[in-house]
Amino acid sequence: MSAKKRPSLLAALLWLSLGCLFLLRSFGIGPDVWYIATRYWPVLLILLGLGKVIDYFRQKQGVSLRFGEVFGILVILLVGAFITKVADSRIGEVFREMPIHIGNTSVRPGQWLGTSYRYVDEAKFPVAATTPIKIDNSYGNVVLSAGNDGEVRVRLTKVVYENDEAKAKQIASQIRVEGTPEGGAEASAIQVRTNRDSLASMDYRFNTELEIQVPLKAQLLVRNTFGEVRATGLQGKLDLGTSHNTLDVRDCSADVTASNRFAESRFLNVTGNLSVDARGRVYVETLKGDLNVRNEYSPVEITDVEGKVSVTNTEGRVSVDKVSKPVEIQARGCEVSASRLADSLKLNASHRNVQISEVAANVTLQSQYAGITVKDVKGNVDIESSYDRLNADNIGGSLTVRGKGTSVHANSVGGHVEIASTLKDVTVNNFGDGCMVTNEFGDITLSTPAVGKGDISAKNRNGSIEVFLPDSAGFAVEATARNGNINSDFPALAPIEGPADVWTLKGKAGASGPKLHLETDYSNISLRTREKGSQAAEEENAPKKRPSRSI
Repeated sequence: MSAKKRPSLLAALLWLSLGCLFLLRSFGIGPDVWYIATRYWPVLLILLGLGKVIDYFRQKQGVSLRFGEVFGILVILLVGAFITKVADSRIGEVFREMPIHIGNTSVRPGQWLGTSYRYVDEAKFPVAATTPIKIDNSYGNVVLSAGNDGEVRVRLTKVVYENDEAKAKQIASQIRVEGTPEGGAEASAIQVRTNRDSLASMDYRFNTELEIQVPLKAQLLVRNTFGEVRATGLQGKLDLGTSHNTLDVRDCSADVTASNRFAESRFLNVTGNLSVDARGRVYVETLKGDLNVRNEYSPVEITDVEGKVSVTNTEGRVSVDKVSKPVEIQARGCEVSASRLADSLKLNASHRNVQISEVAANVTLQSQYAGITVKDVKGNVDIESSYDRLNADNIGGSLTVRGKGTSVHANSVGGHVEIASTLKDVTVNNFGDGCMVTNEFGDITLSTPAVGKGDISAKNRNGSIEVFLPDSAGFAVEATARNGNINSDFPALAPIEGPADVWTLKGKAGASGPKLHLETDYSNISLRTREKGSQAAEEENAPKKRPSRSI
């Protein structure tokens, strides 16, 4: 009788781990599991293969692939591709930020379900204009606005969840707001908070919403949980923090420090420096001051900043538009868009598309596994790249690319061009100064309507070199093709075949001009006029006419 086959332990561990991750996420702990799943779902296929390898060594009888497993693999591929497409769209961003819907009720973390009753109390506390104010709340909103100097006015809305109205009223009578000086008579600060902690043992279900008027220039420290924080029209230093709900600051003239977890943060029309630490969408519009943003797994959108900008984000999206001073972005796994920058840009990105346009100064970029577009840059562009697809257009200064496995297409570069890559083609059109390109296992194509003062150098291995120059251009050329040949459209320049299958070309064309140094191994060199090159390209791309048949 054959032994009963033991089930795979790997599958059980996988489902156990996924269940724990989703459970923790439902309480706001840990990374955004849904977003990570949209990027890393192929790990399921890797684990399936690993399980088969383990089964092979455990059973010693070979491993079969059943029809159900093949069907499951196809389902994983289709579903994974679908959720990745949805997550990369705007729909995915909206879905990640929506509250939970239970029946016809919209519920965010920190809200209770059931019948509720609302009660309102008001209180005021004296405070000196220079005394810092600390505000602490949980399970409710905090709304801040400017009031009279010398006092803090609080409007407390108590939302009690209880089926019996009399019991709800009795509970509400126990909830109050307190204003406690810190530091005795010479108060160093005043703390405004509810007495929620003293009622914790009563197992009451209630939210407390605070509408607070403070002196215009008061320094504020706000800590909230499971509730919104909104500040409007204030001029004192602000330190605001919440989680699981919106943080909104607008029309304030103050330095702002903000932290938020698992919800959106918005800042509109702020004068002063702004620092944001978030795990949720961050939106900044019209800021007069420096900006520093740290975020994870969510979009960062910035527009119209008169100051320096520094952004760090992971596995999200970064959009920066219209900034007056230098911009620095660290964006691992993020889609990046940067435009209308009046100063320099430093960017470190990977795995997603990068769009850079209208930059008035230098651009420094480090990237890998991305699609990169850089255009309309007035300064120099310096790129360190691994396995990217790079397109550069209308660069006013120099272009430097140090690449590995990167395809490069550059057009209209006013300064010096220096490109080094491997495995992919390099094409440079319309360069105004010198050009130096090295490559291997990919072709090099250089074309310019007018030769400048700088020399042209192209060195390749296992790839061809093709150079297009005006037929009236003046230059000196020295070319060598080992295990290949050389073709020239210039009548005054004739290639010579040497021993060991080595072709060389050395001479001058036209008047004095730059030097061309061309060298390749195991491929060909073509020195062509732009006129013949364009004509040949048109003939190659023209539709072929079929010969007519007579009957």
